[in-house]
Amino acid sequence: MAGNYPDAPSWRMAYDRDGTQGYLISSTGVITQLTSGNLATLNDEGESYLTVTNGSPSSVVFIFPELRDVDALFYCHLLASPFAVPTTMTVAVSVNTTNGLDGTWSTIGTVVPPKVAVKPAYRTGILSSTALAVRAVKFTAVNGGGASWDASAIHLYGEPAPGENPNRLALWHPTLDQRVTAAYFDWGNVPRSSSADRTFRVKNLSASLTGSSIRVAMEALTDSTPSLPGWHSLSMDGTTFLAQVTIGTLAPGAISGVLTLRRITPSNAALSLYSMRVFAEATGWA
Repeated sequence: MAGNYPDAPSWRMAYDRDGTQGYLISSTGVITQLTSGNLATLNDEGESYLTVTNGSPSSVVFIFPELRDVDALFYCHLLASPFAVPTTMTVAVSVNTTNGLDGTWSTIGTVVPPKVAVKPAYRTGILSSTALAVRAVKFTAVNGGGASWDASAIHLYGEPAPGENPNRLALWHPTLDQRVTAAYFDWGNVPRSSSADRTFRVKNLSASLTGSSIRVAMEALTDSTPSLPGWHSLSMDGTTFLAQVTIGTLAPGAISGVLTLRRITPSNAALSLYSMRVFAEATGWA
């Protein structure tokens, strides 16, 4: 358990940066693609929100670039929304949709959408909902006669299905031959004026392609003052720490040397609940 909050049940999808496409679908079947900014708004932990004004019922759809195993999800409405909260929300998945309307859909759950502040609900209100090897997830709201609703957060947890997206990088355990756990970079409760280190490696999961100019960096969708990524730095040798590092090239199946993530929480850090992600990306594959 990470401090006062339960550990994340799985890896939270970075769907705002991993090639996932998002769409709004109106009650009359009009499809509107979400921008990268819209996706970041839905995937953050702040009170920013997306207003859906497409009639009742209407949907928000996420279509992945590959088949994925969905392990859990979190959804909430804007606490200060002037609109009526939908009475129910169905969650459905598809293995073959191309636009959110076509294909075969299966309902995996029905929830009463909470109208709450995202923090700390996004850590305490995660719902387990397993769906294996799916292409898309759709949230459909019935608004009780209203025409608009405000979604302040939709978080999805899971990973590519076995055999999918084989040419990618993974954050790897520093000593064990396995991916780090979903809670590995969760510091739990930390006081001001404190510091800690966490080590890890990067593995090229591809069996045939080499990843080149691999960059390891950090980002936060909901930041703090002082800036949350600024509390953290990375090192390839345990001595020189930078905002990001380039670890060079990894051959198929290769694992990098040990890297260190260092947290130094300043004395004037804002007290709240924050999440930050560490990622590795290759400039090219050959």
